[in-house]
Amino acid sequence: MIFYFSAEGNSRYIAEEAGKILDEEVSSILSVPAKDSKFQGKSLGIVFPIYSWGVPPIVTEYVKSLSDSFVSDLSGKKIWMICTCGDDVGMAPEMLKKTLACRGLSLSGGWSLQMPNTYVVLPGFDVDSAPLAHKKLEASVARIAEIADKIKNEGFEENYVRGALPRLKTALVFPLFKRWGINTTKWHATDACVGCGICAAACPVSNIKMHRDSAGHLTPRWGSGCISCMACYHSCPRHAVAYGSITRKKGQYIFPKSNLR
Repeated sequence: MIFYFSAEGNSRYIAEEAGKILDEEVSSILSVPAKDSKFQGKSLGIVFPIYSWGVPPIVTEYVKSLSDSFVSDLSGKKIWMICTCGDDVGMAPEMLKKTLACRGLSLSGGWSLQMPNTYVVLPGFDVDSAPLAHKKLEASVARIAEIADKIKNEGFEENYVRGALPRLKTALVFPLFKRWGINTTKWHATDACVGCGICAAACPVSNIKMHRDSAGHLTPRWGSGCISCMACYHSCPRHAVAYGSITRKKGQYIFPKSNLR
């Protein structure tokens, strides 16, 4: 069984490809509430993107909320993770280990997998160039197959690209991200918005609602439940979703629908 969380599609792709190779059921954590989830399969995989060198809070809360029966059914099964990142993961795997330990569970193995960058709401962060994104996507095919083969043969290991100063990044930057990096008030639609509603449909937590303004135009409004996944920003076909002024000249990325094989 493989759980995944994905906004722009990178982690979903990896979970689905691994599921095909391992013959495991694949499910988004947004499709079934944690308390209602039933474990079935040979192992449990957790696939998610790195958020500021940490585990996305939505993933942490999901693991914490799994039912006691789910945890009991996991007894004797292997638990593994794949975290997607633009560059490196810091000490994020240790964060997941602590969360699992809260439920009496332990991680058997884990891997990082570099995918195209999607984070754009801080200075110095932008999507990858098209050639670099394509290179990462091409390399991911063999990397997924390699990881799945190790899982299938129980060759569990911990194989991550930690990056420079991993402890500092996770201990300092991630808490700042949780405190200040999820700022709903900065999200807005520019004059380029045509009210298509694609951003609202793309939001994985239904935090965006379409409203009709005084002139009769439909515009998106962001609620207080933003998780800073940026699905709204990357999905807008007119690049009309903005985070303050910082995203004005930055690029967009959505996982390509064409087959990579």
